[in-house]
Amino acid sequence: MARVAVETETRPEGRIATVTIENVAKANCLTSELVAGLEETFRELASDDDLRLAVLTGEGPRSFIAGANLQELRNFDAKSGRAYITGLQNANQAIRELPVPVIARVNGACMGAGLEVAASCDIRIASDNARFAMPEVLFDLPSVIEAALFPRLIGWGRTSWLIYRGDAIDAATALDWGLVEHVAPAAGLDVAVAETVDMIMANGPTGIRLQKKLMRDWERLSLDDGVHAGIQSLSDAFRDGTPGPRMAKFLDAKS
Repeated sequence: MARVAVETETRPEGRIATVTIENVAKANCLTSELVAGLEETFRELASDDDLRLAVLTGEGPRSFIAGANLQELRNFDAKSGRAYITGLQNANQAIRELPVPVIARVNGACMGAGLEVAASCDIRIASDNARFAMPEVLFDLPSVIEAALFPRLIGWGRTSWLIYRGDAIDAATALDWGLVEHVAPAAGLDVAVAETVDMIMANGPTGIRLQKKLMRDWERLSLDDGVHAGIQSLSDAFRDGTPGPRMAKFLDAKS
C-alpha cells in the first residue's frame, strides 16, 4: 500500500524526521492520496518545537519521486487536474514552510512533480545515478507550480533547456548547474546525508529556525526589504538570549 512514512530520531540536540514516499512498485509516483499525505505530514511536523531537521526521500534504491501518477492524469479534466496540482502545490508549500531545514535525499529518478518537490527542499543531496527531468511537454502539458523556483536555482537559460526539451540530465550536470548541492556514490548517499545532518544539528537551534524564516523572506522581498528583515532577525536572536552561551563556549575554546 502506497503511503507517506515518518520515522523520528531523538538526539540530545533535538529530533530529526525522515519522511519517505513509499510507492516503490510505481517508482514512488505521487497519487492524489500521497500528495495529501505529504502535506499532512509536513504540517504536523511543523508543530514539533523540538524538531531540528527533516530528510525527505523515496522508497528503494532507484527512485526519489518519478513524477505524478500518470494513470490518474490520463483521466483528468480541467477540474480534477486543477484539484491535483493545487494539492501538490499545497504539499510543496508545507515543505517550504517547515520552520527547519529539509534535505532532499535524491536516490534515483527525480522527474516532474518529484523535481518540484526536491526544489521545495532547502538542500538536495543526490546519488550519482540520479536523473532529473521535467517531461511535462512530452505529454503536451506545461511545467507549473514549483518549477517557478528553477530560474532562481539554475538561471533562465538552463530552466528553458530543462523544461522545453523534456529529456533528462544526469547528476553530474545537475550539480554543475546548481540544481543539487552535492552528489555522492549511490552506496555512500546515506553517509553524505548524515554528514550534512550532523553539521546542521551541531548548530544553534534558534539561529537555524530564524535563518530558515529569513531565507523564505529573501525569496519574496526586494533587496532592501530583505536586508532590513535580516536586521530584525538578528535582533530577535538576541532578544531570545540564545546566542550568549554558545558564543561564550566558542570564545572560551579560542582563548
